[in-house]
Amino acid sequence: MGQLGYRDPLGNRDLDRGIGPDNAPNRLTVAYNYRLPFGKGNRWVTHGPLQYVAGGWELNGFTTFQSGLAQMPGISTNTCQCGNNLARPNVTSDPRIDPSSRDLNHWYDISKFSVPAQFTIGNAGRGLVYGPHTHNWDLNAAKTFPIPGREAMKLEFRAEFYNLFNTPQFSDPNMTVNAGTAGRITGSKNERQGQMALKLYF
Repeated sequence: MGQLGYRDPLGNRDLDRGIGPDNAPNRLTVAYNYRLPFGKGNRWVTHGPLQYVAGGWELNGFTTFQSGLAQMPGISTNTCQCGNNLARPNVTSDPRIDPSSRDLNHWYDISKFSVPAQFTIGNAGRGLVYGPHTHNWDLNAAKTFPIPGREAMKLEFRAEFYNLFNTPQFSDPNMTVNAGTAGRITGSKNERQGQMALKLYF
């Protein structure tokens, strides 16, 4: 996914041609639904009072595996002063760090960046660094209870969990390369949440 935006006033479009900020190189989403084989009409627990407790359960959910999003480096001051608010650093070589050596305090190599001289534009393009990946499991469990003597009535219980395993989902690194927290990831998002609901149909 490419993106064009502000450009060098001298006409160098290459500085602003690159990976867009919403680009994820890899994404896999799986949706599923499974009715547990317990209770009347199923394979197991077909008789006795336990069938009313174990039977009728359904599980469904979404599982997502996604690469991190492309990040654009910036600086805290506008050295260009050319009317387009383009605050961009210089870069000397690939700032990415091998995943085996990378951690939350050193997500990319800030030594590869520098602040341009006043009234000049930096040469760093878009999408030089990718943010952290996402692994997420959302799961819903639901069961319907028939109400004896009331054919048209039923009670539904639902339990919904988002990020079921509380897998860490970190925020993007600070891409302001001359900031005190440059190259660091200081936050997270989408912590595990759960909710339950009881609904009466009549």
